[in-house]
Amino acid sequence: MKKSVVISVLGNDSPGLVKSLSKIIVAHQGEWVESRMASLSGKFAGILRVDLPVSEFAAFQADLQNSAELGLSVIFEESGVSQATPSENQFEIELIGQDQPGIIHRISSVLAQINANVDELETEVIEASMSGEQLFKANMRIHIASDVPVSKIRALLEELANELIVDIELLEGDA
Repeated sequence: MKKSVVISVLGNDSPGLVKSLSKIIVAHQGEWVESRMASLSGKFAGILRVDLPVSEFAAFQADLQNSAELGLSVIFEESGVSQATPSENQFEIELIGQDQPGIIHRISSVLAQINANVDELETEVIEASMSGEQLFKANMRIHIASDVPVSKIRALLEELANELIVDIELLEGDA
């Protein structure tokens, strides 16, 4: 029998971290199922889902937490696999505009009004090519109940785009 676990890792970035992490997973007959990882300001941050035999879980957890080679803070959560159901629609949202405090709070507040679930969020601040001003860029993948009209989602996002003076694009389906 297998156990699925979601693991969050954080620590100083260095070459070979992913190799060392995967070595521990393989040593415990684990399967690296999915992940999101990034290097931010010299820190390595990641979240991954691993499936492994139940009999290996305790030893895997101990090895991962005590690995001097990794030097990472580790958090484990048992997982059930959940995906958007047929009664839900998936969307991608792309936002770009002048950087300002509170953009993510504002868009997440709008999405919460219609019970949207954020599956993935990626953000960055970039320099505009011509003006040199700081632009905030966000890409989100969400799912929401299929009984919420797309026109309502678009109207809420358009209103927010006007308030924040940003461009927001809603892409339907598995974009």
